[in-house]
Amino acid sequence: MRFVIRGKVKPYVRMTQRGKWVSEQAQEYLASKAAVGHQLKKQMSANGWEMLPAKTPLVVRLAFTVPNRLHCADLDNQVKALADSAQGIVFKDDRWVDKLSAERRKGDEYLTVLEVAEMNNLTIAEAMRELSQKEIGHG
Repeated sequence: MRFVIRGKVKPYVRMTQRGKWVSEQAQEYLASKAAVGHQLKKQMSANGWEMLPAKTPLVVRLAFTVPNRLHCADLDNQVKALADSAQGIVFKDDRWVDKLSAERRKGDEYLTVLEVAEMNNLTIAEAMRELSQKEIGHG
């Protein structure tokens, strides 16, 4: 599955139960998570895809494109934001992501490409090679 997310993705923000209601950063993160989730749902529906089966080992590849400062956020928090947004839509549980590749680069607009594949009986190296054969580009 290959998804193209348009717009800025707010990196993951650590929050308490109370903080998610009072912290402006937490509110921005939750709004971004919902917006990304909406785009994922639309693309799932448009392609006739269903959520990947539970307890299925997964390979995930992410490419973040940003128009201005490249290092304005921690890459791991950007990855967490996408994993949180995809959980329950693309896959049941992100604990089953066994291989993860992420990169970021400068471009003309905010754009995120998310690729998810089942590992099946492939080794991690074979699964990554399979994903690598599909070019991550601008859609």
